Amino acid sequence: MLRLAWRNLLRTPGRNLATGGVVALVVFLSLVFLSVYAGAFDAFFRLLLERTGHLVVRVESYREKEDLEALTFAPPALPLPPGTQVEGVLEGQALVIAGERSRAAVLTGLEAGGLERQRKLLKAGRLPQASGEALLGEALARALKVGLGDEVVAYAPGGMGLGIFPFRVVGLLDLPETHLEARTLVVGLGDAQALLFPGRVTRLEIRLSGIGLYDQEPLEALKARLKPHLEGLTVETWLEANPLYAALLPLYDTVMALYVGIFFLLGGLILLNALYLSLVERVREFGLLSALGLTGRRVMALVFWESLLLVGVSALVGAGLGLLLHLELLDGFRLPLPQWILEQYREFGLPEVLYGRLGVKEVLLTLGYAVGVALLAALWPGYLASRLEPVEAMRYVP
Repeated sequence: MLRLAWRNLLRTPGRNLATGGVVALVVFLSLVFLSVYAGAFDAFFRLLLERTGHLVVRVESYREKEDLEALTFAPPALPLPPGTQVEGVLEGQALVIAGERSRAAVLTGLEAGGLERQRKLLKAGRLPQASGEALLGEALARALKVGLGDEVVAYAPGGMGLGIFPFRVVGLLDLPETHLEARTLVVGLGDAQALLFPGRVTRLEIRLSGIGLYDQEPLEALKARLKPHLEGLTVETWLEANPLYAALLPLYDTVMALYVGIFFLLGGLILLNALYLSLVERVREFGLLSALGLTGRRVMALVFWESLLLVGVSALVGAGLGLLLHLELLDGFRLPLPQWILEQYREFGLPEVLYGRLGVKEVLLTLGYAVGVALLAALWPGYLASRLEPVEAMRYVP
């Protein structure tokens, strides 16, 4: 049966090559899409992880509190694994004044590690190296009409600190989100504490080494260890700290399968058309096979084998080409998008250079779709072929 199915495919090489080419193209595009899609997804979540750390410590019910004093706390001593980095962050509202101009801004105090992570956002100047130096978002600097070397004053009364602090602008930040760039003032943690609350922070960021992007088990284990040492405080994983974006993670597999399914739906219609045309051209042949004793079930099996052979060979070719391109995407790639789309892309804070990711699950999904389409496309032509009456079929004239 398998040999007969293969010979039947070779009888119409032109049509079968065209159909197989479509199937190979669908498999190829599916694997490339999955690699790019996973790369963009990973980049987005790496951005969230970089901004928060693996674990975040804040005061309990911090989402319900607005008063800065209620949001701050003195960093406790924590039993952390070797190599773990802990950084304090102090955020508060401040009025930034330059001459006769002023703008409301979010003042963020960072330790040395946090300041170093701002380097890739640095558009001009340098990072703060001493007390009294600050980074401004480019949009905020334009609004205040200040540049590198100019002085601004941060005014934040009502706290336990000085309430007013002068800063020298030493660097300008080009943030992905324009609305944040217009209200960003970044200083050293010591300066922020002197201005707002000495010795206190609004959050602790805990970063672990050797943890995979989506590996939550070590984080949950460390979270359980820390809870007894956090009276009046709460600890969250980076996903829990970003609940809106974390809700996207369970949808990854569904969206991925849906998009690939659309590709294969279009390819399946073309395959169905090719199999049906093959049936119409061979009605008399199927009638002769039935007259010679081939049962309807075996006739149907013949059509299925033809479909599986055609799709199987084409899918392997498409998968091979897709995996070769994926190896190139592993080294990094830029999305070939128009400038206006890239601007919207940057608004989400995503990097322009992405890195493809393709696992066994994605490859099996694509090949599974190919087999499923082969079976479904052969179902109707195979059923029609199995129901042909030998005498009527041999009299059929196309």
